[in-house]
Amino acid sequence: MKKAVILHGTDANPEANWFPWLKEKLEAEGYEVWVPLLPENHTPNRDVYAEFLLQSDWDFVDNIVVGHSSGAVEVLNLLMDERCPKIKLGVLVSAWDHGVPTGMEASQFANLFPPTGFDFERIKQKADGFAFLHAVDDPYCPIEQAEYLARQTSAPLMVIEKGGHLGAGFTELPELWQILEPMV
Repeated sequence: MKKAVILHGTDANPEANWFPWLKEKLEAEGYEVWVPLLPENHTPNRDVYAEFLLQSDWDFVDNIVVGHSSGAVEVLNLLMDERCPKIKLGVLVSAWDHGVPTGMEASQFANLFPPTGFDFERIKQKADGFAFLHAVDDPYCPIEQAEYLARQTSAPLMVIEKGGHLGAGFTELPELWQILEPMV
């Protein structure tokens, strides 16, 4: 069976934003979809998330893994973990590479990024491909960081002029489906 995982961002949940819409779209294409509630997501932590995700009964082999915001960062963290198998596609929405989102507290994101940075060679070996979606006017995560991540993973970046953080206020995200549809 085809499988997909959708990882929400900080202070969100599986019913927020466009996640139910994407789940329904993927299920209509024959996918089994898991949208977990990430633990302690007010302070996203790569180790807590990895333990939760990789100790679940979910088989990540050949999955599409979509992440939004800190959930997008977790896609990269997950692929750096030696326990994570190779996935089909990583799709990162409103991702960033380092630091604290504008206007947020540093302590909230202290354990999200690997201390030595991302190992992009390892990450690229763990996925058949990547794609990025980001808005120019994202108030939290600079587009330059999404551009950097896209370059490092040799992935396309779809840019939306006006969309903010592509979270609250979006119950559908057609641009994301434009990325996914040819691959499902």
